[in-house]
Amino acid sequence: MTTTGDIPHPQSSSPMVPSPPSETESKLYYYGLPSRPPLVARSSTTPWKEPTGSEAYCEAKELRPVYNHALQEVWKAGLAREVIAVLDSMEVKFTSIDIVRIGIPEQSHFPVIIWIGVTPGSLSGEDGVVVVSKCRGLLEKHDITDVDVEIRESEVWPSYRSLR
Repeated sequence: MTTTGDIPHPQSSSPMVPSPPSETESKLYYYGLPSRPPLVARSSTTPWKEPTGSEAYCEAKELRPVYNHALQEVWKAGLAREVIAVLDSMEVKFTSIDIVRIGIPEQSHFPVIIWIGVTPGSLSGEDGVVVVSKCRGLLEKHDITDVDVEIRESEVWPSYRSLR
C-alpha cells in the first residue's frame, strides 16, 4: 500500500483532518524512545514544533502504561477486532497494535495512544492519514474522544523462546 490514492479518504465529522508528517517530523517525532521509529501518520491535529535555533534539540518522549481508562473496556469488548478489520480491509501491513501513553516526562500530559506498527516502507503518510482517521472514527463511535491513533514503522522480531 505504498501508492497514494489507494485508500479513499473518509467522510469525517471532525472539523480538522490531520496531514502527513514532514520528513523531519517523521524522523524526530519519537525522539527519546530507544528505537526512534519513523512516524507515518497521527490523528492528532496539534501542530508539531520543529526544533530551531543554534542548539536545536527535541524533547525526549517516553512510553508509559495505560491504567483506568475507558478505552480498556471498550477495547476488550470488540474495538480491537474492529480496528484489525479496518486495517485488514485496507490491506495495511501492520506488525503490532499497542495501547500506550506517550509524552514528555517534564510535562504532565501523557495522552493515550492506539499505536500501530507497520512494515517499513509499506504505507505512505497520505494513506496513513486515512487509516488513522478511520480508526479515530471507530473510537468516536464508541464515545472515546480522548485517544489518538499513531502509526509508526516497526519490525517485529521473534522472541528467543520461539527460535528454539
